Amino acid sequence: MSRNTSFNIYCMSYRRPNKILTKHQFEYCTYVVRQEEEAAYRAAGVDDLLVIPDGAVRSFMSTLYWIIHNTPEDVIFIADDDIEKFVYRMSDTTYLELPDKRPDKERVTAEIERIAQLIYDLGIGYAFDQPTMAPYAYDCEFKFVGMPGHIRWINKKALKATYDPDDPAASDVDMMMQELLHNRIILQPRYLCAKAGMDLNEGASRTREGHMILVEAMKNKWGKYYDYNYKRNFARIMVKR
Repeated sequence: MSRNTSFNIYCMSYRRPNKILTKHQFEYCTYVVRQEEEAAYRAAGVDDLLVIPDGAVRSFMSTLYWIIHNTPEDVIFIADDDIEKFVYRMSDTTYLELPDKRPDKERVTAEIERIAQLIYDLGIGYAFDQPTMAPYAYDCEFKFVGMPGHIRWINKKALKATYDPDDPAASDVDMMMQELLHNRIILQPRYLCAKAGMDLNEGASRTREGHMILVEAMKNKWGKYYDYNYKRNFARIMVKR
């Protein structure tokens, strides 16, 4: 990052002190945990913690926005807590790791910082990777619309998306749609992806009923710009660029 731009890497984690993964991918990383879990994460060897006060958050999106509003940096990177590896994805996928299979922390961190500097210089508020690592999904280095994955960059000065706890459509996709509405652009690096586990946090619920409620709320909110294919379990963002 440039000299006058502050930046940090954060990992939002919930009920997973027994499975610390994301921390090992970077040269530095601050875990964001709820107050009632602070002791458990410290016992697991996570020393760099940002602790959320009791009752301050209630969901993934409220936690995401809490981090945005309660951190001092100009640009931040926020990762899920189940990231196993980072990959370069072009005609094939290549893990960012050392010859002994340990994560190449220096290269991963440099890539994260590079994209953070890029969105800051371009005045873009929001960037994220793609959920799938499949080589067939790679068609260019960057795109300006797409579904969010496991990692995200926030340029606070440019971000216009907001969080309403009473909005049933509140989600990372809704956040991206807000940015397209207000800023007319987001950034998705297609060459860099995070490989993350698919298991749920202990006590988390991701029922089909809850998912369908979110999908219908998104369709009601965004109309013709959002659609969902129930047969393929695939959302479509229909914003012309």
